[in-house]
Amino acid sequence: MGSLGTGIHIVVPEKTYSKKRSFDRTPEPQPEVDGNVDPTTARPGPTFMIHQHHARRLHFDLRLEMMNGKVPVLVSWAVPKNLPRARGKPHLAVHVEDHPFEYGSFSGTIPAGNYGAGEVRIFDRGTYEVLEQEEDKLTFRLKGERLQGIWHMVRTHKTNKDNEWLVFLKEQERPDPDPPPEPSPMLATLVAEPFDGDDWLFEVKWDGVRALAVCSDETALYSRNRNDITASYPELHRLHERLVALDAIVDGEVVAMHNGRPSFERLQSRINLQNPKEVERIAKSIPVTFIAFDLLYLDDVSLVSKPIEERKRILEEIVVPSDNVQVSPTTTGDGTSLFEIACAQKLEGIVAKKLGSPYRPGRRTREWLKVKAVYESEVVIGGWSKGEGSRSSTFGSILVGAYSDRGLEFLGSVGTGFTEAVLSEVLKELAKHTTDECPFVEDPSGTRSRFGKTVKNPQWVRPELVAKVEYREVTSGYRLRAPSFKGLVGKADPSDCRIENLEVFDGR
Repeated sequence: MGSLGTGIHIVVPEKTYSKKRSFDRTPEPQPEVDGNVDPTTARPGPTFMIHQHHARRLHFDLRLEMMNGKVPVLVSWAVPKNLPRARGKPHLAVHVEDHPFEYGSFSGTIPAGNYGAGEVRIFDRGTYEVLEQEEDKLTFRLKGERLQGIWHMVRTHKTNKDNEWLVFLKEQERPDPDPPPEPSPMLATLVAEPFDGDDWLFEVKWDGVRALAVCSDETALYSRNRNDITASYPELHRLHERLVALDAIVDGEVVAMHNGRPSFERLQSRINLQNPKEVERIAKSIPVTFIAFDLLYLDDVSLVSKPIEERKRILEEIVVPSDNVQVSPTTTGDGTSLFEIACAQKLEGIVAKKLGSPYRPGRRTREWLKVKAVYESEVVIGGWSKGEGSRSSTFGSILVGAYSDRGLEFLGSVGTGFTEAVLSEVLKELAKHTTDECPFVEDPSGTRSRFGKTVKNPQWVRPELVAKVEYREVTSGYRLRAPSFKGLVGKADPSDCRIENLEVFDGR
């Protein structure tokens, strides 16, 4: 220890705050005074704060207000695992340079190339009192927004460094936690058309796998059906570290992005994988992102009764975005324009959420409405498959295609969109064009690897009928996703139904 001759003790080996920073390149505040006080002798101030610092590695910075002469400063420790929340489990705390008092309100980005580069967020703040202050030991009580309790800090002297301390929880003073809500997502009701409304907020409908992220000291992911899907997405295992929270339950969607938009086709290759080595391998070529759009639980408190706009605001505050986690952006009032943008960008659609509405786990309500973006095309009918059950007297699906330079390419089966009357009418038309020859370039009753689910016992027709169908997208293998029959097209030329006229997946 050294002294300035004024009773202010300096830890000699440590560099000062100013010497580690170039203030023309970092937004961090400049200090009013320099030097580092001795935390075991300096006069305490009334406030504390904790930063969550996403630098090369995530760590937390405990900062206690103390006096450097007449100037308040923040005496600081880097605590890699944050202050302990359980007794008997001490955490390492490394005493670092004092920070200016103004640093207590700093939150933002330290640019690359600067000391401590990365994202900085305020994890907690409040008042504190020193209960013991003696050589090599501090005991203090925190009364923060997240942390309340009593901690001991003891300097170790285990190495030749004088800056390593251990911090112990002496007494937890947080209130008892709320019971967590049911781990079942709230569901939206499908409506036909987009709309505007000042009492609604609107966001993109993300085309992926719905998941609840249950976060504390680790992350667990649960599907809509409450299945544990954590092992399928190893790149999301540290999602909890991107949240400024003690614990949280976040609702969102696991998506695989391609060319700036979600690709369900790419995600499908990951959904059912179980083998850890195979999951790890494919995660490198098809990484996923968690798109967060609601918050059910935070810091031991249930938020399901809070209005949607408040839950959204808090969610924006606690998520530190990265390649693996983003917050779904929203707009208020103008759903029609957002739907037009979603269609133009080939997104799945939009979701409207009523302002003021609570979160209702496991329920489908009209407080959440979804509008799907679908596409229409004219396709050639090349056959049909035998019906079963209530359709045993008609057909199960029509087999459709479109022309390429090779001939009629198989696009898939269309089995929805038919009423009983339409089934009978279409069957009469199909019967007029029956043939024994497959009209498609490749027979879809062949191998499973080429066509997915094999078409069994098809009845072929001459490629002379044209149908209008709706669908979500055309995959890279030229398959209609979620197609639905809209009607037969009279006096249409089948040769005009071309592959290049379809809305085709960009990554083909």
